[in-house]
Amino acid sequence: MTAPADEKVAGILITDTRMQRIHHPYDGGADVFLTTPEERDRMRNRHADWLSSHPSGL
Repeated sequence: MTAPADEKVAGILITDTRMQRIHHPYDGGADVFLTTPEERDRMRNRHADWLSSHPSGL
């Protein structure tokens, strides 16, 4: 899925079938919305190298 990263399309949301988890890719990164703080923390710990190095985390 390179079209969002290449700015050929925008506003894409990828969800599970129950729309409980959302992945929003965009040029330069992605937002991921998860169901619980615990799930968020597991994802953050598992993929720490994906996170922004900016002090604010953005």
